[in-house]
Amino acid sequence: MSAEDKPRARKAPRKLSEANINRREEILQATERVLRQEGYSGLTARKVAAEAGFSLGHITYNFNGMDEVLSETYRRLSGRLRESTASSDAADAPPLARLEAFLRAAFTAEFLDPGHLRLRIDLWSAALTSEVIAATESGLYAHYRSDLETHLLAVAGDDAARRTQVPVLTDTLMATLDGLWLDWMRRRDKAGLRNGLAGCMALVRALLP
Repeated sequence: MSAEDKPRARKAPRKLSEANINRREEILQATERVLRQEGYSGLTARKVAAEAGFSLGHITYNFNGMDEVLSETYRRLSGRLRESTASSDAADAPPLARLEAFLRAAFTAEFLDPGHLRLRIDLWSAALTSEVIAATESGLYAHYRSDLETHLLAVAGDDAARRTQVPVLTDTLMATLDGLWLDWMRRRDKAGLRNGLAGCMALVRALLP
């Protein structure tokens, strides 16, 4: 992203009007489309403005810069994932079944779409060089990890020994899920994906018998 394409930083308005909210949403949708088409390396504020059909000044007025635009785009992306995993939760199902549904909800066709995965990985890369995006990514990761840990604690029940295994399982499963997304992007191997998710559940059953 070139320096000339970065909108000048500004202070966010204290209260957004409905028109501002709608305009921000259109800009974020346009940003996601540009990222899907061209990736992070091809993203510029000018391309986003053109995709949205606005002048560059609309981005400057509605956001504090492209780092904020990217952060909010990542929030929308992760928000859809959390909504999907939350909607998979059947309150009357056993804890182990709820955990399995939670894990599988992150690997539906929507989240395995190449454009979605490219956008996700590009935003991970952007977090390496932007403190703003890194903070957003860290917070969203923590939310998802907390949701996973809650499911694992439900499986462990009140058994103290089993509950001590939950932090190990949580970290292992989080790393495995990230690996499954990356492996899918490389190989598109349905059997490999099924085996990976089955392996996650086998590990849970082994450590939380």
